[in-house]
Amino acid sequence: MKKYIYLLLLCFPVLFLASCNSFESEPLNYNSEDRVLNPGDSTDNSSIKQLFYASYLNLPTLHNRLGNSYLDAATDDALPTATNTTLDYFRNNLVSASNLPDGTAWASGYQGIRRVNLFLSKVGIFPPSAQVPADYIKQMKAEARLLRSYYYFEMLKRWGGVPFLGDRVLTADDDLNIPRASIQEIADYITNEISPDVAGSCYDDLHPAQSVANDDDPDNQGNMIGHVNQGVALALLSRLHLYLASDLYNEGQSGSTISKWQTAASWAKRLIDLGVYDLYVNTSAPFRQFAMESSDFPNKEMIMVKLAGSPTVGLDQYNGPTGYSYTTASGLVNTYGYTSPSQNLVNAFLTLDGKSIYKDYDPQQGYDPSSGYDEQAPYTNRDPRLKRYIFTNGDTWLKTTVETFDGGANRGAQQNLNYTRTGYYLKKFLGNGEDVVNYTAYYRHYQIMRYAEILLNYSEAMNESEPTNDTEIVYGLIELRKRAGIKAGDDGRYGLPAIGTYNQELMRNIIRNERRIELCFEEHRFWDIRRWKIAEDVMNKPVKGVRITKEEDGTFTYSYEDAASSSFLPHMYWYPIPRVELWGNNALEQNPGWSY
Repeated sequence: MKKYIYLLLLCFPVLFLASCNSFESEPLNYNSEDRVLNPGDSTDNSSIKQLFYASYLNLPTLHNRLGNSYLDAATDDALPTATNTTLDYFRNNLVSASNLPDGTAWASGYQGIRRVNLFLSKVGIFPPSAQVPADYIKQMKAEARLLRSYYYFEMLKRWGGVPFLGDRVLTADDDLNIPRASIQEIADYITNEISPDVAGSCYDDLHPAQSVANDDDPDNQGNMIGHVNQGVALALLSRLHLYLASDLYNEGQSGSTISKWQTAASWAKRLIDLGVYDLYVNTSAPFRQFAMESSDFPNKEMIMVKLAGSPTVGLDQYNGPTGYSYTTASGLVNTYGYTSPSQNLVNAFLTLDGKSIYKDYDPQQGYDPSSGYDEQAPYTNRDPRLKRYIFTNGDTWLKTTVETFDGGANRGAQQNLNYTRTGYYLKKFLGNGEDVVNYTAYYRHYQIMRYAEILLNYSEAMNESEPTNDTEIVYGLIELRKRAGIKAGDDGRYGLPAIGTYNQELMRNIIRNERRIELCFEEHRFWDIRRWKIAEDVMNKPVKGVRITKEEDGTFTYSYEDAASSSFLPHMYWYPIPRVELWGNNALEQNPGWSY
């Protein structure tokens, strides 16, 4: 922690910058703290506003953020296409306190918290004015407190209890030996800071959910898109309490967790009952849920979003199948296929009538003959989300056929390229690449929280707390399957078992599977298998892939193989605290099982 404080002090003149330069308007040595935060200049100095917007800079940008791939590539859902990347450390036991691929999240979290605390400590010295009116001050303070709560949650899910700073703005002269607060203490703090039921929380001063009203900043004539609001507060409470009810967070505790699941369900239901969110539906261009024109934004599914500054083709280049390229006036555009989805994930996708290819949604029970699944025609009669989210052999991209068979254009045709390790590439966040020869630039706003997650949170929490309440349990599942294009069936249940024909365990398998496919590559699977305490099962089995052979008559033969081995030990449910933080904080205790 001490090292982190020193870095922030060095960067203080532009503390509101992501990398100490984004808003720089003059040499750094011109910007002393006294000048930057001088209330006498409040009528013509925007520094307090910049300090406020700095509170947003530590929101995660999750696309291709680790080893050029996604965190899901450290689970059973995918592999990084390049071998020996940092993400592979999670599956080959190379993670340590000094070798943590996601270790910068500690520094980033505390940097975000410190930025909020600094803003809150300084905003009071600026009297309300035409440039910084009282209503805008209330708005800024409320949003900053919500962001701080989000940063604490991001740290909690990685490390459990972490040092709690409250409103303090630490300096190098302070005692930096701060012990860890407990998980419950951090969770209680977050709840008390943002809950609509707690007097003094930030909730009432936030803008309404799904707000597109003008910002209260008189200098900003734009709308509130991208700002956190009351919907974000409820969504964070839903996610937090879902985690708190889960097995990992109740390890070693006695007694029932039903009340915790009820609490989790209630927060999800309160957001649903606002009636301002809905699932995004665009049957002619479903890809525009994630790759957007300006007219697509905002849509009602978005709850918390990190805005992209401009439309780009970067995600198409990073994730489209290896082997594609084209020439523009600016030069050659190559595609790198950085993420290889697994056969394990492909097999999780439903059939078109909403059935699992496995008995009781359980791979250990083998294939369900009634599903109609054929290993030699694996993409026939499947959930439409499979084709939307994952490239399979025979798809079309840039007006040519995707060839992931051995020796095909996208698997082995050229030397010195990193081709898919599994027979698949990631398509989910990409633009319209089927009918064009060049990639189209789209806005790739990252949806940190969206309504689909809340529906799934609610289904899970209801199944755990009221397993006989079919109406509430299946509500979100049906909505998601309907949007996906699953057939309704004669009973209108979109493949879900009839009332009275399933038990809690089967429905648990269904909900977890639905969550896996709907939220894939959005950084849920990595944390879900941990909070459910199933990582020791799923991560100690090989990651599967497909090997496709093109026969002389043009047909294909599919064989299935182990693409990579994985290993997971019990202490890996929590991250190790980075070693440099332990060096700077003598009161900090390492998580069990990790060496100092």
